Amino acid sequence: MKLGLAVIIATLVTALGTIATAASAPARSGCIEPRLFALTVPVARLRLAAAGCRFGGISYERPRTRRPRVTDQVPPPGAILPARARVFLIVS
Repeated sequence: MKLGLAVIIATLVTALGTIATAASAPARSGCIEPRLFALTVPVARLRLAAAGCRFGGISYERPRTRRPRVTDQVPPPGAILPARARVFLIVS
């Protein structure tokens, strides 16, 4: 009984590891752009790096707010881009 349970647990752990590897594979091979609206610039840069994208630059729009927030991004959220593609932020 214990041996059968150990085999089942080992099989589940292996399957979950395979699923986790498959889920993270697109981030290594490309950049799926995250939604960055209303985030501060430092947080947006961290999310871009985690998604496999590269920060491209900032354009400011008026009126500017006290704490700059992302109001738009180019290309749009959800875009599937090559690895390390540059993403530009529009901040108010």
